[in-house]
Amino acid sequence: MNDTNKMAAVKAAQLQQILACSARTILAAITMAFILAYLQRDVASHELLIAWLIASVGVNAIRLAFTRNCLREPTADFKMIESRLNKFRLGVIVSSLLWGSISLFIFTPELPRYHMFVIYILVGLSASAVISYSADVICAMAYTLLSLLPMLIRSFWFGDEISIAMSITGFIYVAYMLVSIRNFNRSMTENIILRFDAVKRENEIKQLAFYDQLTNLPNRRLLLDRLDHALTVSARSGRRGALLFLDLDHFKMLNDTMGHAMGDLLLKKVAERLLRCVRESDTVARLGGDEFVVMLEDLSEDVDEATKQVEKVADLIIETLNIPYMLNTLEHSSTPSIGVALFGEHGSSHEELLKHADIAMYQAKRAGRNVVRHFDFAMQQAVSTKDAQSVVN
Repeated sequence: MNDTNKMAAVKAAQLQQILACSARTILAAITMAFILAYLQRDVASHELLIAWLIASVGVNAIRLAFTRNCLREPTADFKMIESRLNKFRLGVIVSSLLWGSISLFIFTPELPRYHMFVIYILVGLSASAVISYSADVICAMAYTLLSLLPMLIRSFWFGDEISIAMSITGFIYVAYMLVSIRNFNRSMTENIILRFDAVKRENEIKQLAFYDQLTNLPNRRLLLDRLDHALTVSARSGRRGALLFLDLDHFKMLNDTMGHAMGDLLLKKVAERLLRCVRESDTVARLGGDEFVVMLEDLSEDVDEATKQVEKVADLIIETLNIPYMLNTLEHSSTPSIGVALFGEHGSSHEELLKHADIAMYQAKRAGRNVVRHFDFAMQQAVSTKDAQSVVN
């Protein structure tokens, strides 16, 4: 994961964090707005109070709809994440400004209990904002400052001795909250980064364990795991599968004459072409050197029909791999020899299938290369006889 992708991932996690908490915070704010409007009905202008309540509920309803839409349609696009985060911040700022504006028409220093109740609600909402929005410093600080400062300033400027003392302690509270927001945000950001680093390391370990480092194809270990699963599914469903064992003809000559770098480049291009020849549900693996295996699944239950399906793919592979390659500035031609073994017909375990596909591939080599050979048990008998003669000799 490069720095840009990592930044996008962190931003996405931060947005997801504040969106996850937002619905509860918004519903709490709407509830508090109704309670505040009801309890202040006798000490504030009804017209202003109703207008404020409608505006507050409307803004929060829009924020709630926006939150649910973002959660329903997540995105990994960095620009889209930034856009959503900025829109969310705008909603937080407007909402906090509405809360801060109540000091303009609900300020009752001569009625301390009403005054205390307003401050109590604002302090509670700001504390909730710290918990809910600390993943984003701008949201948390904006909500805290814009909702609390107007009331504290008016209380300090127009209040009595008690109100002034309360406002001073309120300013201290705001300062403490700002420091807490910064600390919470730093901790949450570090946790998000650590989580992504852990996921990255885990993926790297999996990549090393299950994938070929040169071609990024599954390695032998992952192939055998998938093959065992495919054999189980095939035995249960009755549908056939097949292994195609590929070996590049005269690959050693390329390595010896042009160097291993050219050989590696050819292997990468062969891997890319093989992937284009099969379905997403099939597997292309590299066993090592210039040996590749293609595993086809979900073929016909009928052996003859399954064989035709395999031949169609094998012919496509031959045709595709026969197209000349551009290795940097060098045009190079390469051909494959392919051996085929069918699930069930030529083995019911991964050991048997790989062995028989390998035997068929060597028969393709002996037949002149650049051809496909299907395994039959006469091949195995010939190989066994040859091995026995070698031992005798």
